[in-house]
Amino acid sequence: MSDAASNPMLQVSDLHAYYGKSHVLHGVNLHVNAGEIVCLLGRNGVGRSTTAKAVMGQVVARGNIRFKGREILGQKAYEIARLGVGYVPEDRSIFPDLTVRQNLMLGIKDPRAHSRGEGRWNIDDMYALFPRLKERDNTPGGVLSGGEQQMLTLCRTLMGDPDLIMIDEPTEGLAPKIVERSSGT
Repeated sequence: MSDAASNPMLQVSDLHAYYGKSHVLHGVNLHVNAGEIVCLLGRNGVGRSTTAKAVMGQVVARGNIRFKGREILGQKAYEIARLGVGYVPEDRSIFPDLTVRQNLMLGIKDPRAHSRGEGRWNIDDMYALFPRLKERDNTPGGVLSGGEQQMLTLCRTLMGDPDLIMIDEPTEGLAPKIVERSSGT
């Protein structure tokens, strides 16, 4: 058995999640190895978003969630993010009064390391991925289209140099041409 298979990057075991008194996840199990792309598929309401929110510490949950061998269940979302888990929420959660550039800067996990060029991603990389964001550099996030906000949220997450990225509704609001170009088809 390979080391990656015996020690997955993310291991979720017997995960149960709740919204108030509503028990919405019942014993979810999954693992994600480094370099793997995993997709949760299903109809609306089956728990895809809740699973991601539980991993990020945003809903009440019980069970086990291990990231790189460390139990993260019960930690705050910002602590989980600092460990290397990136999350792109369905609602985008951009800062509407801040510019595109300012929103991207907020994604940087370690500004000192980033200023020394130690980050995997920088603003120029984001603008190369999504040239439309470069055109909107000084535009407040709140006036961007839905697709532009989705691009911004994806890029802001990448700016934190995560080891694992969870994207809830990855193509939500993106023009079909952008989705096609991003998927390589």
